[in-house]
Amino acid sequence: MELLDGIHRIDAEVGGRPLYLFLFLRERTILLDAGCAPSVEEFVLPYLAGLGLGPEDLDLLVITHPDLDHQGGVHELASASPGLTVACGALDRELVSDPDLLVERRYGGFRADHGIGYDDETTAWLREMSGSARPVDRVFSGGEELDEFRVLHVPGHSPGHIALLDTRTGALFSGDCVQGSVYLGLDGTPKLCPTYTDVEPYLATLDLIEELAPAELHGCHWPAARGEGVQAFLDESRAYVERIDALAQDCFAEAPGGLTLRALIEGVNDRLDRPWEPAALAQELVYSLHGHAERLAEHAGRDAEGHVVYRARDGL
Repeated sequence: MELLDGIHRIDAEVGGRPLYLFLFLRERTILLDAGCAPSVEEFVLPYLAGLGLGPEDLDLLVITHPDLDHQGGVHELASASPGLTVACGALDRELVSDPDLLVERRYGGFRADHGIGYDDETTAWLREMSGSARPVDRVFSGGEELDEFRVLHVPGHSPGHIALLDTRTGALFSGDCVQGSVYLGLDGTPKLCPTYTDVEPYLATLDLIEELAPAELHGCHWPAARGEGVQAFLDESRAYVERIDALAQDCFAEAPGGLTLRALIEGVNDRLDRPWEPAALAQELVYSLHGHAERLAEHAGRDAEGHVVYRARDGL
């Protein structure tokens, strides 16, 4: 659909959840995010064809952050459009360029120290959806002007996450930099918890967006927010972080000897008004709770299986 003059939303999906990619027809033809590897053939190319365009008409592909549903289609699009420039945030360049590193470091990054990871079948799916390697041509650090857009550095979900602010309309295209309190599926049911990874940068990103006060907020998995709805979504996002932080503190207070990350996940999940089931969904709390553990606690050795034990810092 055409959201604003020259700005289109391409409706895709990932794992039963909505996935929105954004096409900007301004001085240049810019696509924000590439979806999963199959998304190019299933969603992007048909949408372009409906506008009388082909992949060769794309000038710039901007990847908001390294996740399979945002970078997975990079290689397919670049192969179909040899002149395409691929860009992302400077701090995310490695993982956007190399899907093997993405699977190893982002999706498998908690296995060695915490014994938490995906099973072989899920890992194979993650790798398939992540596509093939394609070097990034250009990086942004935030503050750059791109046609009528301002590039924002909005970390918290990833170190180099970027978003685009349309200076003409005041609309912010935010990727996954602000996540509310839940990812809902296409059927309207909860599918995934927020997956920010670094608490303080995420809160700073919420503050930045609040200060900018965009007229519209367009994320990649949530309905568009407009007017007062923008502030409401920011408030919901901040309240979720504060709630998870408080629950993590409660868990540490009841375990003076310390907790592994797995035990913290179980403790927080049990305290949620609606615990995540099955265990595979609860495990997705690992991304945010690792950030909260690093914020609230210190490493206090390892357990018998070699997993890091966290103990609350003095004065918590």
